[in-house]
Amino acid sequence: MESDKPPAKGYRTDQKSTRSSIALKKIVHELHHVPGLVGGIVEKGFSSSGNGNSSTGIPSTIPLPRPTVFPFPVARRRSHGPHWTPLGSAPIEAEEGDMEEDKDETDYDPIASYANPIERKEKKPLDFSKWKEFVSQDGISLPQSNNVAKADAGRKREVKKSIVLNSPSSTSNSVCKPEKDQILSSELMNGSVSKKFMLTTEPKSLASKLESEEADESGVGSASAISSIAAWTDKGSDRGDIEKSEVNCHGSSSFMDDIDAENLSLLKNMSAEEISEAQNEILDKMNPSVIEMLKKRGQSKLRSRKVIGQEESDGRQKVSSIKPVDSGKSARLVDPSGVWTSKIESNNSSWKSWSERVEKVRSLRFSLDGDVLGADSTHNILNGGGSKVRPYNAENVTERDLLRTEGDPAAAGYTINEAVALTRSMIPGQRAIALHLIVSILNKALCNLQQMDNDSHHVRGKNPSDNLVDWQAVWAFALGPEPQMTISLRIALDDNHDSVVLACVKAIQSILCFDINENFFDFSEKFTTSKKNTFTAPVFRSRPDIDGGFLHGGYWKYNTKSSNILPNNDQHNEDDESEGNHTIQDDIFVSEQDVAAGLVRMGILPRICCLLEMDPLAVLEESLLSIVVAIARHSPTCADAIWKCPSLIQTVVKIFTKHVLGEPYPSQIKVVLLLKVLSEANKQICWDFVKCGLFQQVMLNWCKPFSSLERWMESGRENCKLTSALMVQQLRLWKVCIQYGFCITHFTDFFTDLCLWLSPPMFNKLIGNNLLSEFTSITREAYLVLEALAEKLPALHAGEQINNQSIGFSDDTSEAWSWSHVGSMVDMAVSWLQLRDIPYICSLTSDSKKNVNHLEFASISCIIWVISAVLHMLCGVFHKVAPNIHDELDHKITSLPRLSKSVPNVGLNLIKNGFLNFSGSSKLVFEACSTETRSLVNLLCLLRQQGDFDVSLSSSSCLHALVQLALLIDDSVKRARNFNDTQSFSESMSGLHEKILNVGLIKSAHNELEEVLSMFMDVVSSEQQILQSLEMFDRGGPAPGIGFGWGSCGGGFWSLNVLLAQTDARLILSLLHNISVIFEHDQTQIKATESVSYQPDQMLTLQRIDSTLRLSLLAGPGDETILEKTWDYLFQASVMKYLGSFVAQYLCHTKVSSSFDWHYGDDDYYLFSKMLDSHYKERWLIAKRKTISEMNNNKRYKTRHALETIQEIEPHSGFSRDQATNALMVEWAHQRLPLPMHWFLSAICIMGDARRISTCLPTDLDVAKSGLFFLLGLEVSSIYLCSSSAESPISGIPLIWKLHALSMALSQNMDVLMEEKSMDIFKTLQDIYGQHIDEKLQGFTNSLPETKNTVSLEILNFRAIHDSYSTFVEHVAEQFCALSYGDIIYGRQVAVYLHRTVEPTIRLSMWNALSNLGGLELLPPIEMCIANAEGYLEPVEDREDILESYSKSWTSGILTKAALRGSISFTIAAHHLSSCLFNTNTPQKVAFRNKLVKTLLRSHLQKPQEEAMLLSLLRNGLTTSEDPTYKSEAARRLTVLKEACGGNYSLLALLEKLEPLV
Repeated sequence: MESDKPPAKGYRTDQKSTRSSIALKKIVHELHHVPGLVGGIVEKGFSSSGNGNSSTGIPSTIPLPRPTVFPFPVARRRSHGPHWTPLGSAPIEAEEGDMEEDKDETDYDPIASYANPIERKEKKPLDFSKWKEFVSQDGISLPQSNNVAKADAGRKREVKKSIVLNSPSSTSNSVCKPEKDQILSSELMNGSVSKKFMLTTEPKSLASKLESEEADESGVGSASAISSIAAWTDKGSDRGDIEKSEVNCHGSSSFMDDIDAENLSLLKNMSAEEISEAQNEILDKMNPSVIEMLKKRGQSKLRSRKVIGQEESDGRQKVSSIKPVDSGKSARLVDPSGVWTSKIESNNSSWKSWSERVEKVRSLRFSLDGDVLGADSTHNILNGGGSKVRPYNAENVTERDLLRTEGDPAAAGYTINEAVALTRSMIPGQRAIALHLIVSILNKALCNLQQMDNDSHHVRGKNPSDNLVDWQAVWAFALGPEPQMTISLRIALDDNHDSVVLACVKAIQSILCFDINENFFDFSEKFTTSKKNTFTAPVFRSRPDIDGGFLHGGYWKYNTKSSNILPNNDQHNEDDESEGNHTIQDDIFVSEQDVAAGLVRMGILPRICCLLEMDPLAVLEESLLSIVVAIARHSPTCADAIWKCPSLIQTVVKIFTKHVLGEPYPSQIKVVLLLKVLSEANKQICWDFVKCGLFQQVMLNWCKPFSSLERWMESGRENCKLTSALMVQQLRLWKVCIQYGFCITHFTDFFTDLCLWLSPPMFNKLIGNNLLSEFTSITREAYLVLEALAEKLPALHAGEQINNQSIGFSDDTSEAWSWSHVGSMVDMAVSWLQLRDIPYICSLTSDSKKNVNHLEFASISCIIWVISAVLHMLCGVFHKVAPNIHDELDHKITSLPRLSKSVPNVGLNLIKNGFLNFSGSSKLVFEACSTETRSLVNLLCLLRQQGDFDVSLSSSSCLHALVQLALLIDDSVKRARNFNDTQSFSESMSGLHEKILNVGLIKSAHNELEEVLSMFMDVVSSEQQILQSLEMFDRGGPAPGIGFGWGSCGGGFWSLNVLLAQTDARLILSLLHNISVIFEHDQTQIKATESVSYQPDQMLTLQRIDSTLRLSLLAGPGDETILEKTWDYLFQASVMKYLGSFVAQYLCHTKVSSSFDWHYGDDDYYLFSKMLDSHYKERWLIAKRKTISEMNNNKRYKTRHALETIQEIEPHSGFSRDQATNALMVEWAHQRLPLPMHWFLSAICIMGDARRISTCLPTDLDVAKSGLFFLLGLEVSSIYLCSSSAESPISGIPLIWKLHALSMALSQNMDVLMEEKSMDIFKTLQDIYGQHIDEKLQGFTNSLPETKNTVSLEILNFRAIHDSYSTFVEHVAEQFCALSYGDIIYGRQVAVYLHRTVEPTIRLSMWNALSNLGGLELLPPIEMCIANAEGYLEPVEDREDILESYSKSWTSGILTKAALRGSISFTIAAHHLSSCLFNTNTPQKVAFRNKLVKTLLRSHLQKPQEEAMLLSLLRNGLTTSEDPTYKSEAARRLTVLKEACGGNYSLLALLEKLEPLV
């Protein structure tokens, strides 16, 4: 402050301080009451007073600079002042002392009073009409004389001088940048600059330059480039603006640009002969090696540009018209509408393309509503749609954007960077508006991300203009490192203005995606208790390495370490000075990796606690609690930080208790939700809640004493909605406690209140008062609580208490539910099975022809959710009636001493109320089944196919519960029948419905369930790719948000579509496990394949095996049970036997491989199923944990104050996934799900895992053999499935992964080839993959000529597996030379890397490795290799580096033995070298061809014994000597060789010697 400065001369300190303080108070008081302007902005150069001379515009009195008072420490900006005013103005008396200190010694008083505001010159568009007349038709400019060139040089110097004169250093500070642009624009209109562009640059070069620059800046590919000068001249005005802005940005044209202009001018005055002479003169003066190096570098650059251009043409955005937008730093190209038409890669594999998409967001401008504005919107806003921009002056200064005081104030809207910078303004109004703008942008991006399709990245059902904005890139940029939004929001949270704090809290709530994430979790809470929620922290996968076989699907890891979130946790004993070592830059670095983690690190939790203690507004209080809930869902570390934050939990509980006696309050709902999330995150936290009495406080008024539903409905709709929401959260909190084994005894306290909500109500009154949704929500959660209680029941007949296997808790903390309470609960649940009494359901089931009304979807879904919860509760009870039915390995059905009355009662109600359709049974005909009615199963299938998500999800969940309940009833009845006399038991069930129950519900409704399975198998075929297309760059999403904030289109892993697909998967697995694996008609068709053509659509089992493979791709974190059930079905001995018989029939009817003895017994199939099941569960389901020694080592060697790196941690050998955990929430980190598409290849790659070689178990070889068998079975099944309409997931896996797996199996040892059967399977797989290569190559050959130029020949792009795949190829070559001894199968596998469809770098690496190791001679002949010989020879090799490698191998003698053995290596080298020598016609290749000829002939002079090799090179591709064209072609080839010798007598003599032999 001013009082802290040293005293000025001539004044006493006390007088100065007193006067300064008086003036300061006065000015501060005035600043808070400035009328008419937002935030009281003082415009630069204009008086805030109303006095002045209206004729001259000169103010009479202008106040001096006013001191500013910052409400909190922020960075001072130039816009804060002091604002410029003439020094000749009358000063304020109170500030005379201060002005004396700051007065400038330069005397400007005589002229200051006459200063006027600088007016902006009128901007005129460039006129290129003369340019069109000047250019000829072919786009070639007319020749120019030397005089004109000299005149142009003079004009260029004048232009440079004028630009320097108008540079910022030579103008007043009051001249803004648009005015400088106008000065330059006038120079352009005078011709001094435009003629420079016209006369010193050829039109063709300008067009090509514009094409390349537009492709780089706007993402336009070569297909949309400008192809004519006429098209370019149409954009000449825009181009001139671009050049002008570049000149303005740098202040003057660069020296290199002047040199380039002079060179172009000289070139235009030279003829073609003069240019060629000058080129030859330059080449003569340069070293030939340097010239060759420059040529190669230029060719490589051209190739790279073509590749990049092809990527950009596929994935970049097309811009219709490009204009510059000056954002204050540099000019950038944007679309006039401010948006882009985006064509994004479907797999998002190009990091470069993604970076460019995000970079373009920097120049986007947004309105206060979050909409994207165009570059021309400024002129339309300021001038009513006109193109003329009026300069700012004292009269129209109010038209200026009052919130942005820097950059380009004339531009409409704000960039994200400007909005973030404005949050640190000194004016509270500006800070609040900036935060509201950020909220609008974030909400707009989230809304559009939610509506995006996963494949097309386009918004569904929204405004068409939204499709043109890359909202995914907008979200990623906003959360990225450049805006530093997180630190700005954290600073704004410490503001002392309530409006700013509220806007900041809303922004943090949006950046944490609270509303969307809670909507996702709300749907997941409606399921059974077996479904666990997941933490939302951003994660990434560990990179695949060569030791693990390069297989994808590594362990997930958090973006930031837990120790980086709370860095001071381990430093309580250190001095307080250590806190200074944690800088703000560390906080920013963590927030760039994880937004929520950065906020916690910056101390947001203590600040929220402080705000809550100040009794804030209701809106602010609710938003603050929402932020805490979002942070609690982040990770166990953040949940623990909330629990340990001083007085935060106590403050939150006080918020709940202060409204206990009054009406329900929205903050109460958030309080209960927070306690529930914390309890889910950690069992110890939940136990502490129970011990300290927080559970009792929260549940004190969980159900208000409503004597009847009428009393509840009379309280009003709004009160009913709040009451319902609060009771739902309270019931969910109680359910969490029950799952841990706590608070079960409270059931007796809540039983009376529960009964009000468990029985069916009077639906007419609920529907009339529009309260059906609120009532059913409470009922649904109440039955889910009963399901959790049922899981704590002891076995009915065993009398055993529940086995507590929790870690860290004694048995006395766990409680059990009593069977005495079950009877009444089951009776109330049965009342919900009377479908005739339930509206909507009754009308739809009674009439099979009635269609579903879309307006009734909301009501139907509410009722179906209740029925689903009721069925799940009954399943939980019946699990305890017949315990351990799924745990016996031998699947032996034990007897049941007596059958509980509730079991047949529920079964008969299912039959009587039409839950299933029994009319199609082949063994029994039931007269009670009517064809005019519709079963509930049929109705649920119909609803599942509707477009409404809530209805589809509830229908799938209800079907799953119904199938599970029917299975449990059938099993209980069957076990009771086995214990008692079968005849007497059957006589007791003599009625029609009792007979159905005796036969079995599943068996009686077999036909309907078959239709259900078929329908859902078709549905899941379209859902298998959901989880596979969500990962971007091995991350859960491109942005560091939480949950939905990962930034994937459509929500990514947090999409409701993923939740629906996983629900469908559970239903399919329940049906598959209870339908016979092999049907009788399937076995008949297998035998019939010997004489009848195969019909794959009739092979039901084959389709079900294919569906299980699709289901395995849908499991996410916490869905290990889906994979376990999938693999239990897939790896049955009967399924292995089925695949074996199928392969045998395939081998008999195809010529893909020589038939071999295919004899596998039942023991072999059992071994295969056992090995595969154990391997895949160990490989993909074992979680990752640190050992105790590793944790100690990390603590010992951890850096004291630096941020920790994310270390690789190995799976703990002693850890089992089945062990109980201390949480009900699942972490994304430390596990592998979802699986990659090639997960089944891990069984083959196990032999090549370098980490297992030292501890290789005998079972590893059995696993590899089983994996080969399983892979062959899947390949054969996919061949038949691909012939039908459906495509198998096996065929969708790239061929490079399958070939890589075979190479991995051989990379360390050859044990897998030691057994004859495994060797035959290996060779058969090679032949099948060879056919696939030939088919793809044939498709490329048959493509149209124009298509060939755009389609890459690199079918086998192995570098897509890993960037360092060439290292793996070299390792394979080393092992082949060391171990194979010329094994044919091993050699076939190595030779496939020399195929022409393999990318050049891999081919070159393999050839060089084999050449250096002397392994080229070990390769088999070309006829015995994988795929046809043509694929190795055509198209002809044109890369000089590969041809040189062939030549070196030839001259070094390495190919000598290969030629004798007829190896493929010699055939490839001879063919491609011969084609290069004798079929090269381009002048660029002649020098290289002559070099090769001399090298080969000189080698023959030194090694005459290689004469046969040289003759084979000369005769390669020639027909027999009897052919009349043979002699002419041979003579031509000799002539070519002689010309290439360059007059070398020794080489010519050699050719004369060889001529008779040829």
